[in-house]
Amino acid sequence: MKKLIIILSILQLTSCAFKKENVLKVKKIDKKHTLNDFKGDTLLYIQTKILDRKEYYIGKKFEVLLNDLNLQIGSFSYIPNHNNIKITSYSYFEFYDYSQRIKKLEKGEIPVNLVVTWQTPLYTDELDKLIIDRTKRGEWTTQKKAYFKEQIVGDVGKTNYNLENYKNK
Repeated sequence: MKKLIIILSILQLTSCAFKKENVLKVKKIDKKHTLNDFKGDTLLYIQTKILDRKEYYIGKKFEVLLNDLNLQIGSFSYIPNHNNIKITSYSYFEFYDYSQRIKKLEKGEIPVNLVVTWQTPLYTDELDKLIIDRTKRGEWTTQKKAYFKEQIVGDVGKTNYNLENYKNK
């Protein structure tokens, strides 16, 4: 019986050690990798650097994700919650302008939009103030970065496109 307890204890300690090692691997990021290392494939870059590690960002300020992203955001948008239009639970961060996005879709390529669900919903009137800047609209600015970097990430994903809807006919 003692041998069984000792073996179980060793197995438990070993599994804890492996789990700790895996957690450390997830948290460590190679900031040297740039979009060029992925041959300009934004989808693969975002998938590898952010989405495959999304657990790392959950519960942290968006600033942590922005620092690891190392990619220029083009603009942001949001959709109000259907049950309360004064708040939104998520924001879209876009890397392409509208015409670039449509061209990619027509070529059968997937443009990347990062979708961030917030731990605490954001007030749409605050986001509207950021968008109302007539010269920049939803385009990414230092003012917008300053606002979003303080928000706490609840989840991270990407938009999923049905490419059949966009192919040239």
